[in-house]
Order: sequence, then C-alpha cells, then structure tokens
Amino acid sequence: MLKRAQLYYRSKCPGAEEAKNFLEEHGVKVVERDITQKPLTKKELGAVLGYLNPKHYLDTTSAAFKKKKLDKQIPARSELLEIIIENPDLLRNPIIRSGRLLTFGNNRQQLIQMFQIAVSDNGSGEKKGASRRERR
Repeated sequence: MLKRAQLYYRSKCPGAEEAKNFLEEHGVKVVERDITQKPLTKKELGAVLGYLNPKHYLDTTSAAFKKKKLDKQIPARSELLEIIIENPDLLRNPIIRSGRLLTFGNNRQQLIQMFQIAVSDNGSGEKKGASRRERR
C-alpha cells in the first residue's frame, strides 16, 4: 500500500526539504504546499490542526508569539486561527500530515513511527537490507 503525506512548510525551510527527502527515500508520496506562497485559509488551517492543544503546534520562539502575548494566554481557537493566518511564523515548521496523524518539525524518529518505516539497526534511517549502492 502506498503511503502518502501532506507537507506544509514556509519557504526556505531546510527541515522541510530534509523531511521530504527522507520520506520519499522510504517510499512515501509527498504532496507539498509552501504556505508562504499559498497561505492556508482559516478553514484549511482548522482542518489541518484539528483540535490539538496549541502547545503542539505553536512556535514559542517566534517574535509574534510574545508580540501577541501568547506566552500569557492562548485565545479561543477561532481567534487563535486568525492570529496564525496573520502570522504564519507562529506555526512550528514543517507540518507533516498523513490521514489523522500529524507531526510538527523535522523529527526523524516521529516520522519513522508515523509511517512505520523500517530502519537499520543503527537508527540511521537507511532501509533495512539496503545495499551500499542504494545508500549513496
């Protein structure tokens, strides 16, 4: 069965490129969307994030996080989605979604678990049994 992923990222995100390459090397078909070039609508953003706790997807290091005083209080979901639409750098990047599964950032271990990728014993992310030629 072909595994598929949706990859949402901001332009010039090296983590998104790394995640995409890793997934494609392991047989996952990746559909990309640069949210800088083609921003998500409020409805799309709500569908992607679902009703997750904002601590999972908010980038607490972004300038907008403190500017919008999100470190003090997180507003209601609808208002928070509006704030994110205006300040996309509030989202942890990249966002990788497959069905109901979702992960934020380029965390190889989470991707391995999410897509049930078989890795070598050394945890390198190389395919099990991959020949030296395939690993290059």
